[in-house]
Parts: sequence; structure tokens; C-alpha cells
Amino acid sequence: MIKNDLKLWRKTPTGEKIHGPGAQKRPRGFALISSLAAVVMIIAATALLWNSPAAFAAKNCTQLVTSRCEKCHYKTRICEKIQKRRGKGSWKRTIKNMVRHGAQLNAAEQKQLVYCLSTPTPEVLKLCEPDK
Repeated sequence: MIKNDLKLWRKTPTGEKIHGPGAQKRPRGFALISSLAAVVMIIAATALLWNSPAAFAAKNCTQLVTSRCEKCHYKTRICEKIQKRRGKGSWKRTIKNMVRHGAQLNAAEQKQLVYCLSTPTPEVLKLCEPDK
């Protein structure tokens, strides 16, 4: 019984038709290409995760809070708001309001600051500790 939907033959590079079970094997170079594609995908995924807001936040949240927020607000006011654990939507509205009042933040910094304040890292919380 021959099924019409199965390809029981393939052509070689010279144009010959090969029949039988070996006809469906992939060329040798395919394994190398697919493994290279897998490596590229892993590297791309790692790069995306490395540059995610969480990784970026750990490095720049404290710098962003001190350089931007403390231009207009005392640290005590900022820390009171951070410790209330407000959500992203609330911080987004607050930051947009601050920009309307003259805060100098570009779109990337606004997004980063929303993330930093809504999910404060230990470094940001350390800013709120009393100085000894």
C-alpha cells in the first residue's frame, strides 16, 4: 500500500532519484545549520534577558532616583512614596504629572523610573535607610 502524501523519494545533487527509507534523510549540513540557529537563538534570548528592565534597574535605579527625583523633592518625601508600594499605573501617572511640571525625563527614563519605583530594588530601598 503506497500513500500519496508521503514522499518516498528524493533527488540527489546530481539529479538522481533515490527511493526507500533513506530518501527522507536530511542533508548533512542541515544539522550544523539547525544547531547554529539554536545557538543564535540562545544568545539572542540571553541578550534580551540581560537588557531587561530588571537587570537594567539594578544598575541605574539609584542613580536615576538621586539625579532626577532629588532635584525637586527631598529624600524623605521620595522614600515615603516608595514605601507605600504603589503599582505601576500609579507611578506612571505620577511621573507623567512631574514631566508636565517640568521634570526632565525622556521616554526611556520615564519607563525605567516607573519600574524602579513600583518594584524597588534593595539598592533603592537602601537610599531610604537613615544615615548612621
